Amino acid sequence: MKALALIALLAAGISAQPKRKALVVGNGDYQNLPRLTSSPESARAFAQMLGANKFAVALKINVDADGLLREIRQFLQDVAPGDVAVFYFAGYAVQEIGENYLLPVGFKLRTEDGIEFHSYSLKRLMRLLEAKKLSAGMVVLDTEHTDPGIEKRFPDRGLAAIDLRGQDFVVAMSNLPGRSARDSGANVSRYTSAWLEAMTEPWLPLDAILRKVKQRVSETSGGEQVPSEVSTMVKEFIFDPKSPATIEWEKLTNSRDATALELFRARYPSDPNAAAAAARIRALEWEAAASENTRASIDRFLRKYPGDTAARAWITQADAAERASVEAAVLAAVERFRKANESRNLDELIAMRPSLAPERRRLEQSFRTIRSMKYELSPSGAPVIEAAAATVKCRLRVETKMDGGTPPPVEKNVTVKLRRHGDGWIIESVD
Repeated sequence: MKALALIALLAAGISAQPKRKALVVGNGDYQNLPRLTSSPESARAFAQMLGANKFAVALKINVDADGLLREIRQFLQDVAPGDVAVFYFAGYAVQEIGENYLLPVGFKLRTEDGIEFHSYSLKRLMRLLEAKKLSAGMVVLDTEHTDPGIEKRFPDRGLAAIDLRGQDFVVAMSNLPGRSARDSGANVSRYTSAWLEAMTEPWLPLDAILRKVKQRVSETSGGEQVPSEVSTMVKEFIFDPKSPATIEWEKLTNSRDATALELFRARYPSDPNAAAAAARIRALEWEAAASENTRASIDRFLRKYPGDTAARAWITQADAAERASVEAAVLAAVERFRKANESRNLDELIAMRPSLAPERRRLEQSFRTIRSMKYELSPSGAPVIEAAAATVKCRLRVETKMDGGTPPPVEKNVTVKLRRHGDGWIIESVD
C-alpha cells in the first residue's frame, strides 16, 4: 500500500508539457520571380522534423498573399499562452526601409501600392506572437536566396536586423543581416539541411542547435553564408525533451535497488525502459539466488521465473551431481559389503546388513571352517535409485577353501537391494 501511495504521489507531480504548434510555409513556384527549387522540399523536411518532435504542424506549400494572411491568422488563433510556437518560412523575403517582408508566390516587383499591401510584415508577425506570452516562440527564416531583379527593386540586400521585445523568443535567419546568398541548388537548402543534421542528436538544447547550424552552413558555403539569430530565450528549450520516465531512468542507470526499479516499472509500464528495469530486477534476483547457491534459493527463483534457462541449467546440473553422488555412495556400499564378506569381518557385515545380526552365531561357525575366501560382487550396470531405496544388478562369484576340501565356486547374477540409512546406505538383500 505504501508503495502504491508513493507511486500515485510521484505521478501527480509530473507537470503537463506545453502544447507544441507550428506553421510551416514553403514558397517556391513564384509567378513573377525566379522559381526556388528547394523551398517547398525544405519546408516539407522541416515540417516532418517538427512532427517527429511532437509538434502539431500545419504545412502550406506555394501560398499566395491571401493564403499567407489566412494561414498566419489561423495559426495565431490556435496558439495559446504557455504554448511552444514555431513559424518557419522558406522563400523570398526582402527588407524595405528597415522592415522585413515575406513574399507570397504571386508577388510582383512593380506595383502601384507599397510592399506592405502585397506581402506579410515579419515585424507584425513577431509582435503578435510576442503578445501571446508563449513558453517559447521561434521564427525560422530560410531566405538566403537572391536575384538581380529583387536587388534592383530592393537595394538593401538580405534582411534587416531584428528587434525583439518579448521574452523566450528566437528569430533564426539563414544569413547575417544585410547579406544574401544564392540557392545551393540542392533539393533541400543548406540551411534547413543543417537544422535537420543538428536535430539528429537527441536532447540538444536550442542554443547548441543554432551553433551547430551556423558551423555547418558556414563550412558548406565556404563562408559565403553565415546564419544568425536574435534571442531573448531565458529558459532552456529542447526540441526532443526528455520525458519524466527518461529523466528518472537516467538516475537508475547503474542502480542495484530492486525496490526503486519496481517503482519505475509501476509508474511507467509502457515506457521502453520498463523492460530494461524488469530485466535488471531479474538479474539481481538471479545473482542473489546463485550466490546463496542452494536448491531452495534456486527453487524460489524458478517459482517467479519458471522459464529461466540459467536456473533450469543449475537444477539440471545439481540433479546430475546429486545422482552421481548417490550412485557413487551406493556402489561404495556394495564394495564395502564385498570386502566385509571376503575378510569375514562379522561386525562390518552386520553393520552393512543389519538383518544378519540374528545369524551372527551361525556365521561365526561357518567362517571358522573356511580357510580362505574370494568374494566378488561386481556391478553389471548403474544403480536404479528411487527416493530412499536403490537396487544394483551384480555378478556374484564366491570361491572358498574349507578344512574339509574345496567346494565348487558359486557364480550367479544377483540383485543387491539397499536403503538409505542416515548419511549412508545399508544392504537389505542379495538375491
